[in-house]
Amino acid sequence: MPEAESGIIALYGDSPRMKMVDFFMTFPKNEFTIPEIVKGIGMSRTTAFNEVHKLSDNDMIKQVGNVGKSPTYKINTKSPIVYTMQKLVSLRSKKVASSQIRRVTLNALLRKQLESIDALYNRETMLKTELKLTRTMIKEILA
Repeated sequence: MPEAESGIIALYGDSPRMKMVDFFMTFPKNEFTIPEIVKGIGMSRTTAFNEVHKLSDNDMIKQVGNVGKSPTYKINTKSPIVYTMQKLVSLRSKKVASSQIRRVTLNALLRKQLESIDALYNRETMLKTELKLTRTMIKEILA
């Protein structure tokens, strides 16, 4: 089965920047160094550095510490941009869940209808057989 697409990727595309935002939003309490981001997302160091600077410049992530000489970054949950993205993802998730619930409910109803149709068909077949037997018995009695 294909891997489920995250809400961020579904709404905003799978650009390196959105992959990075998705990564940070998936682990909002964690801090990451550039090498950890590179490994976690699977992007080049150069791209990771460029995207970290762009996200940091837009206040979407913030530098929170260091591991040795490597700075660590985490999502800035107080950023209006991040907040809006989270709300849109939440809204999308609710719509997807609602759609899935409707689909499951409809499938269950269809299954019940098919079972009823099968039962009616079986009853019809049984009645036809009984009618044939009754006709045969009447013919025998009249003969």
